[in-house]
Amino acid sequence: MADTKDGREDQADDAEERQRERELEEALERDDEDEPPADEVDDGDESAADDDEESAEEGDSSDE
Repeated sequence: MADTKDGREDQADDAEERQRERELEEALERDDEDEPPADEVDDGDESAADDDEESAEEGDSSDE
């Protein structure tokens, strides 16, 4: 079978469809799992952001 643009596009479309199906199946499998409380998620993100800001500030003062 010859390699054509239409054939490549069909393969790409098929691959994208399989990926969407996998993602849907994974989401349905996780549907019964409990989500972590919002407080725990927010606290973790803020502390990571604070660490980044502190390291950026330290870098600024050492350049002077």
